[in-house]
Amino acid sequence: MLVDHILQNDTKVIEELLSTEKFYVYHNGDNASMKAASDRIRTIYDYFKVYDWENFTEEELYEHWPFINKMKMQGTVFSNFLNDEKRRPKWVTSFKRQMHDFEARLGNGQKAAAPYNALPMHYSHKGNASTRTGQQMRAPEVGKFFNIDFANWDYPTTQPAKIPHRRGLLTHPAWLIAHSLNLETDPVRRGLWVREKLLAGTVPDVPITVDAVIPEDHHRTLRMRLDEKTGAETCWKCHERMNPLGVAFEMYDDFGRFRSEERLEHPDNIIEPAPTDRGLHIDGRPTYKTLPVDSTGFLDGTDDPALDGEVKNAIDLASRLAKSSKARQSIIRHAFRYFMGRNEQLSDSKTLLDAEQAYLNNNDSFDAVITSLLTSDSFIYRKPNPTETHDQ
Repeated sequence: MLVDHILQNDTKVIEELLSTEKFYVYHNGDNASMKAASDRIRTIYDYFKVYDWENFTEEELYEHWPFINKMKMQGTVFSNFLNDEKRRPKWVTSFKRQMHDFEARLGNGQKAAAPYNALPMHYSHKGNASTRTGQQMRAPEVGKFFNIDFANWDYPTTQPAKIPHRRGLLTHPAWLIAHSLNLETDPVRRGLWVREKLLAGTVPDVPITVDAVIPEDHHRTLRMRLDEKTGAETCWKCHERMNPLGVAFEMYDDFGRFRSEERLEHPDNIIEPAPTDRGLHIDGRPTYKTLPVDSTGFLDGTDDPALDGEVKNAIDLASRLAKSSKARQSIIRHAFRYFMGRNEQLSDSKTLLDAEQAYLNNNDSFDAVITSLLTSDSFIYRKPNPTETHDQ
C-alpha cells in the first residue's frame, strides 16, 4: 500500500521509497472512508457515554433503537446482530464489549479510533489480520510491529502518517520480517539484499565446505557471535560486503520492532515468566536479561565519498542510500530487467542512461522511467525468445 501511494504521487519516487518517514498502520488506504468510520465510532461513543450502558439490559438497549438502526445503516459493529435471531441474545454482550473498547481508546482523550473495517478486503471483516495459523491479529497486535500502543496512540485517520524510528521501506516491519531468521534477526541476509539490490554488488555463494551457522551463546548478542564467526580472513573476504550493512538493522528485532536492547532468550536468562493470560499478544513471552544493541555499521560502494563511511544505524543508512546515484541506477536497472524480461547488455547502455535522465528531468518520476524503457530501441527491437512457441 505504501509503495502504491508513493508511485501514485510519482514525485521523488526512489528517494521516498528509501527515506519516507510516513507509513500506513491499520489503514485501508482510503482516508475519507477511514475518517468516516472513525467518526461513526466517535458518534456511537459520544451518544452512549452519558448512559449507564455497562448495566444495560436487552430491553433498555432496544430503547435506543432509532439511533442503533441509523448506525446500522452506516455499517457499524451493530449490523451483525440486528437481523439475526440466533445471534441477537449475544448482541448486548457484544455492545458492551465494543463500548469498553471505545472507552479505552476515546475516553482518555484520543482524537480518533482505528475503525473495525480498517484493513483491506483480504483481511477479516472484523479488522483482524489473518495469519498462516488461521489466528487473527487485532489492531493492537498490528500496531506492535511499529512499537505503537493503540490504547495511547492518537490514531491518525489520514495516512500515511509519520512513525518514529522508521525511514523508508528498509525499516518497514514487512521487509525486516522477510529478511529475518525464524528466531533471530539476519544481518547477513539484510546486508546481502542492500549490496545486490541497491549497490549493484555481488557476493559469491557460500562454499560447500563452510558451516554457515552462528554459534549459540546465551550470554552474548547475535552481533557479537556473528563478528566472531565471520571474523576470520577467509570468511571476511565475503562478509565485509554484507555484515557492515546488515548490522545497521540490529536496531530492529526479528519482528521488525524497534529496540535498544536485545533479549537473551534462554531459560537461564529469565527474569519474569510469561504471563499466563496473553491471548494472541506478540509480546506474551517471559522477561529476559538484555544487552545493549549496537547498530553502527559501514556503507561503501556508493562511489560517493560524501555518502560512504560509518553509519549510526539503519535510519542513517537509509538516508544515505536515498541520496545515492548508485542506488537510483540499481533500481532503474531492475526495472529494465523486469520490463525487458532479461538482463542488461553493453548494447543497452544508452537505454539505461536515457531512462535515468528521463527520471531526473521529470521531478524523479517513475512513470517517466517506464515510458523511456518502453519506447527505447531495447524494447521496440527486442528479439523473441527462441524457446517460446507462437501461434502466429
